[in-house]
Order: sequence, then C-alpha cells, then structure tokens
Amino acid sequence: MTEGHEQRKQRREQTIFYLEAVDVETDQEIGRVVDMTPDGLMIINKDPLAINRIYHLKIKLPKELAGDTELYFKAECRWCRQSINDQFFDAGLRITDISADDKLRIDMVLKFYTFPSDI
Repeated sequence: MTEGHEQRKQRREQTIFYLEAVDVETDQEIGRVVDMTPDGLMIINKDPLAINRIYHLKIKLPKELAGDTELYFKAECRWCRQSINDQFFDAGLRITDISADDKLRIDMVLKFYTFPSDI
C-alpha cells in the first residue's frame, strides 16, 4: 500500500451515483466519483491522473443540494493505479481547499447519495 492509503482516517462511503468530476481548468471530465469521505474521494477514469497534482474540481450533483447542483474544491491526487478492470484507472484524491458551502454539500452527498454503511 502507498502512503495515501495509510493516511486515510475516515471510512470511504461508496456513492450510489457515479458523479461526474470535471477539471475546472480544462473543462474536461477527469472521471467519475466512486466513493467519498469528508476529506477525499476516489475517481475512476480511462486515463491516469497525475500524482501530486492539485486539481480544481467541479462535481456535478444529481439534484440541487444546499442551493447548487455542483460543488467545487481543490484536491491533490495522492495515488493512481490500474483498476481491477484494466481498461480503467483508480485515483485517490485528498481535498485541500473547499468552501464551507461545498463542505456542507459533500456532507449531504454522504448522507443522501451513498450506500448505508451497515450493508
């Protein structure tokens, strides 16, 4: 395991929807959110993400949460590896900069759009 895995402090919550993650700087989709914590997320994509790069992300929500249908934050890619399906890559990102409103939206995503933890 890499250092990024060992530093995670919170249980990942698998999202019900694969939410689209867009790089704000390029306006290109960089993958789909597979799971989240209040401090980070895992994205799956056909192309690998650059490790140690800070991405300015926009996550498209399935419906309005706390007044918006998108959330924005910056996150550092801590690791990236080929997925179980070798046509994709998994990448772990740690949130580095987020507004209070978008933090609230992440909390709402975790509450409403993840599978129950007791399954």
